[in-house]
This record gives sequence, structure tokens and C-alpha cells, in this order.
Amino acid sequence: MERIVTKPTRIDLHIHSAASIATKDKGKKELADCDKDHVDALLRGLKAHDINMCAITDHDCFDKDLYYALKEREGDGCLNKVLPGIEFSVSIRAGGKKPTVVHIVAIFDDRHPDLIDGIAEVVCDENGKPRYDDLNIGAFTEDGFTKVLRDIGLNAVLIGHEKSAGQEAKRDVSSLGANCASEVILTEFVDAVEIRNKRRELDIKRLIETYPKDAVPFVVGSDCHDWATYPGKEGGEISFSSLKCLPTFEGLLMAITDPSRIKVGDCSFFSASSSKLDSLELSIDGKCFDIPLSPGINAIIGDNSIGKSMMIHRITGCRHVGDSKLVDGYEAYCAKEGISVDTLLPDAAEFKFDDQDSVRKTLEELHSGQGQDDYFGKYFQSHVDVSSIKESLKRFFDECVVALESKARFNDARRRLDKHEVVLRDLPKSEKLTISRFSKTISFKDIDDLCSKLLSCRSDLANAIIDYSKLFKEMGLEAAEAHADAMEAMDRLLKLLEKQRLVYKRNDAKTQAVKDAASEERRVLSKRKTDEQKTIDDYSATLDEVSAKIANAVLLAAKRCDRKLEYAVPVDIRVPNPMGKFIFVSELTSGSTDISYCNEVFREVFNKPKLSLLLNGIQSETELTTEEIAAAVTGEKPSMATCYDQIRNKLHAVVDRVTERRKITNKSIGIDAEPSPGLYGTLYFDLLAEEDAKPGVYIIDQPEDQISQVAIKEHVLGAFKRMSANRQVLMITHNPLFVVNLDVDNVIVLARDKNGIIDVKSGALEYECDDYKVLDLVAKTVEGGADVVRKRLKRYGSEGI
Repeated sequence: MERIVTKPTRIDLHIHSAASIATKDKGKKELADCDKDHVDALLRGLKAHDINMCAITDHDCFDKDLYYALKEREGDGCLNKVLPGIEFSVSIRAGGKKPTVVHIVAIFDDRHPDLIDGIAEVVCDENGKPRYDDLNIGAFTEDGFTKVLRDIGLNAVLIGHEKSAGQEAKRDVSSLGANCASEVILTEFVDAVEIRNKRRELDIKRLIETYPKDAVPFVVGSDCHDWATYPGKEGGEISFSSLKCLPTFEGLLMAITDPSRIKVGDCSFFSASSSKLDSLELSIDGKCFDIPLSPGINAIIGDNSIGKSMMIHRITGCRHVGDSKLVDGYEAYCAKEGISVDTLLPDAAEFKFDDQDSVRKTLEELHSGQGQDDYFGKYFQSHVDVSSIKESLKRFFDECVVALESKARFNDARRRLDKHEVVLRDLPKSEKLTISRFSKTISFKDIDDLCSKLLSCRSDLANAIIDYSKLFKEMGLEAAEAHADAMEAMDRLLKLLEKQRLVYKRNDAKTQAVKDAASEERRVLSKRKTDEQKTIDDYSATLDEVSAKIANAVLLAAKRCDRKLEYAVPVDIRVPNPMGKFIFVSELTSGSTDISYCNEVFREVFNKPKLSLLLNGIQSETELTTEEIAAAVTGEKPSMATCYDQIRNKLHAVVDRVTERRKITNKSIGIDAEPSPGLYGTLYFDLLAEEDAKPGVYIIDQPEDQISQVAIKEHVLGAFKRMSANRQVLMITHNPLFVVNLDVDNVIVLARDKNGIIDVKSGALEYECDDYKVLDLVAKTVEGGADVVRKRLKRYGSEGI
């Protein structure tokens, strides 16, 4: 028998034989030829419908000779396994009402022939009559049924029977009524519900709604009473259940305890992708191992430091190992243990590789929003406009600085006037010519700033058609013409600015010439004047200087302005990118850019004691001077000459720290909420499960890290199950949930034998051979594994675990 599932196991666990005539099917002539002498007829029908595992389940009796006759034919055609079984009539009391008889199919473990030999005697008396304890209606009571199962002594899977649509349903589980039918399932009185294979899809949906319990296993059986026309004469659509399990009782048990292993009709449980490894070939201390790999989930378990991580890195040629010392360590370990890993996964056949460190880093980056992983970048199609927001913020802060500066400059001028007291005197006029000091200057600051900004804009505009050539091509000729027009308009504006600057230069040259001539003339005249005349000139100059300061103060007073501390961001600070059930959110690292954020920026640039005065000074009148404002700046104090430029630069520097932050959320959390690190773990694996565009093998080392047990049970296991439908998974784990509850398709166990040499055993969870049972290995190897196995198989006997 193969160690792993390579194809679905098609089952029919509800076939009748001539033995049923003596109990419930009296008068059914077609059953007369359904005995051990006509096994070939049944085999032909089973082969025609590709049935791999079957059971003869007669009403309240067991034909041991027929069972063994059919058992001997295992291996004929497609039939791999025959299991012993009985269809029991069980009376169940529903809510104090009269007992209702339902049919429950019991499938028994075939691994104990000695106990199988005694089934018939437990169920029937020496005359072949069923040992009913409810003689009035010819059935076993619930207690009587339980006693029969206990006396048989075999593990059993119990399946409640449902007839096909349109037939009397008085023996169906659902005939108990919705509440009681649900109770039968909820109390685990039966493990699954069987639907006859003639039932239409609509009727199946109606039936399933009868059972509110989540994930009730439903299987399809034929309820065949005529082997010659198997599965029956009714005609119509014929379906059977396919299980993802080995054709064994243990495989059936594992499938029944995980409904995801059960499908109806022709189906596939694995991806047909060629991007997978068929086997893992390695040798250890001279012993060769050829370990078959499932197309689904392959879990690697074993003691710490036995070489599990080394194995997955050697499979990928160590291309994901960034530390050369670690590669050297692997080489040394392989040499010491005599290990050679001969299987290599090509880069093109790899979907993703997550070692312990990369999973941790990915989850941390997702939580911080700073991840630059290209894998997630493709989901963020629309981005928050960081540049526009930063420019808007800088304009706001510039306006605040202008408002503060306008009032402080006036206060500076007023303070300077206060220091200049001039005594008005009546002096005679000088007989010599007096030339005043010429103080007029031409400022190029505004025109040069505008020119710089326009040149930068022109450069960006020119590069845009190159950087986004594909987009311009998509927009067509009209876009190219509009771009050319914009370039021409920009060039015209720059020429006008250049022309205006020439005017400024001419005026500046004239002003400088007048200033130089006046200075020279004043120097020449000074030599000819008497001391009295010089005193008169100095007094006149002082009056001119004070007059100029008064005029300047008046101008500064007129320029004073206020800026309300109100700010509204011009664009969305969060841009959602819905993708299925996920939302990829592009947002700001600052979280928000409202006035609260702006106040935080002010608090970073100005010392706290003066902050309220400064903020008030922006909004309204203030007595603050430039010197006081400079003293309030945090860190290195700005010079008086460049105070406000330096304050602007400090504010801009804080704003420049605002960048894009990415996060992943879903509709239930919302785009404003902040997912926890554990939730990011579940979202991360959900994302990988939804990815079906890129083929290849997913390799991961310990997915349980950083994620809570609750999150693993409720979210992550489901994600891995969905993932296994699209791709092969190789996984190292120390968590039993990722083996037993995940229901992995293949377990590879690394352990040292009694001589200390590493040995490798593998197989599906249900696999067992003379040397080992995989479930036993899981229970003994993984911490907490025994408890997890017991919980899953608690009703089927796990004494040996």
C-alpha cells in the first residue's frame, strides 16, 4: 500500500446482500442472487463505477462468510479495501414522544479478524434473529445499540442514513425532526450522515440545512439491493463520495473527522500543477531514503537540532541563506552525520520560502507598515499622495511662520525706535551743500525663489513624458500635445521672469551708481566744511535715519497678518485597495495630518514653556520679538539674520519624515483600525492561500511562531487547507495543531535510532505498517501531540497513543 494519498478513494459503504431478507427486506427477490456465489457480479459493478472501498451493510445482521469471500478479492480491479459493516435499526426517543426508528450504518475496523468473527453472534441469536431490545417496533434502543457496539469490541464509524428524494423518510435521521436530528449529530451519536446517491442537488441542500452543526460530514451511498444492476435500477444521476484518504479503516476514520476530506462525484483534492517535488531523496550514513511527497501539505517533524531546517535549505540550494557561516555549519553537520540531500527544487518551481526569521520580519514589517516586500507591493495599486500632503503641510507651516514673523519684525522695529531718542534742536542751515545717506536697495530674493521653483517644475514636467511614456502613449496624441503646450507656457513664463530680472538688475545698477556718487560727493564736501557745518549735517542724517525707521515700522505694521491654527488635509490620508476579503491600505506614517499633528510638529521645534505664546502669536497680536522666538527654538539656536528660514527648515524636516505606511486589514476590522501582530499572521497566511496566479512550492519553517493558538485554530489552519488545493507545501513545525488538526497529507519524521543514527519515517496520518504508525510517531515526537491525537480520535479508541 502507498504511504500517501495520490488519488481519491471512492467509497460505497451501503450495499445489501441476501442476508437482509431474513431481517428487514423480506420479499425482495432481487436480493436472492446477492450472496457469496455472485461476488463477481458485484465486483463488475464496483469496477464500472471505480469504487475503491466498500462494505456490505445488511439490516441488523452480519454475513461473515460473504465478508471474507469479498475480502479475498481485495486488489481485483480497482477494489482496494472491504470493510465489515451493519445497518442497524435504532429507536430514538425525540423529546418524550414515541420512539422513532432510524437506520444507522456502522462500519467496523477490519484489523482484528478474531473480533470480526464474533460480530454475528453479538448482533443475532443462534437462530439468526436480531437481538432487539425494543421488540414492539423491532429495533435496538439507544442503550441496546451502545451495548452491542461495546460487546463487538471494534472501533466503528457510525453513519446516519437518509433516503433519496421522493421516498418515505420514516427511517431517516431527519425524520426525528430538526431539533432531535441536530441533537443526534451534536452529541456525536453518529459521525456522519449518508445521502443515497439518487438524491438531487437541491434536495441535498435542503437536507443539509436540517443539521445546524457546522461541518457535518455527508457521504453518499448506493443502498444497493440488486448487484446485477449495481448501483440500482432507478436510473438518473449517479454519484459517489470520494475521500482524501488511504483505502483503510483508519483512513475512513480520519476523513470522517475532517469533512474537508470528503467530496462528491469526480473530483480532485490537489493541484495539477507540475511545479512540485514528487519525492525527497537523501542518504544518511550510507542508507538511502526515497520519501514520497504529497502534492498537498508535507509536515516535517523531529527533535530540535536534528537537521530539519538544514534539509529545506539544502533542497533549495541554500539560496535563501544570507549567512555564509550558516552554510558552512550545514556542510559540517552533513559531513558529521553522513547526510546527503539529493533533491533540488529549481528556483522557477518555488512559490515562496519563509524561514523562521523571514516570517518574523515579514509580520513585524506588516505591523510597522514599513515593509518593502515586493510580494505585497503588487496589491497596493493606489497610494496615498504623500507628496501633495507634505507640500500642503509645508505651506501651512510657512504661512504660520510668515504670520509670526510679520508681528515679530514689527516688534523688533518698535524696540529699535525705543532705543533712539532724538532731541529736536533749532540749528542754522548749513551754507554748504548737504547730501543725505542713500539707503535704498533692490531685493532679488522673491524673483530668484520664483525662478528656482519654476525651473524645478519645468524639469519635472520634461521628465514626466519620459518616465511615464507608456501612459502618455495610452492617452494618445492629445496628451502629447497638451504636454507640449504646458512646456511652451512654462518657457514663456520663464522668459517673462528673466525679462523682469533684467529690469531689477538695471534698477539695482542705477541705485548703486547713485549711492556711490553720493558717497563720493559727501566725502569731497566733508573736507570743505567746518565743524559747525558737519554737526548740522550729522543731525540732519540722524533725523533722516529715524524717519526711515518710523516709515519702516509703519510699513511693517501694515504687513502684520494672522493665521488661524486650522488645517484640513487636501487629499485622503488612507487609500484602500479592496482585494477579495482583504483591504490593502496605503496611509501616512503620521497616522493623521490634522491640527493635532501640526501641534505635535510645533512641539518638536519649539520649547514647551514658550509654545503657547508662540501659537497665540501666530493667531493674534503678540509682543514676541525675533530674539525671543529664536531663544524658544529647540536644539541649536538660529542666528538672528536667518532665524525664520531656519525655523521653516526645522518644520519642513519634521514634515519630510512623513512617508507611506502600508497595512493589510479586512472588512470586519475596517481601514482605520490597527491589526495586531497576531492578526497580521492570520492575514499573511490568508493572503498566501488566495494567491493562485503564481505556481510553485511553498516552503515554511515553523508557521506557528508569532501567532496565538486560538488564531491558529480559527484562521491559520483553514488558510493552509485552502493553500494545499493550489500548491504543494513543505512545512517544518513543532506544533501538533499543524499536523493533526491541519490534517496534513504527509508526515516526515526525523529521529535517531537506538544507535544514534538519524532515521526517516513518513506517511499519511492514517498510514501504518509493521514498523510504525504515523499517528503514534506524531504523538511521541511533537510536544503535546498525544493530547491532540486523543482529542481528535477520542471516540474511536486511542488506548495505544
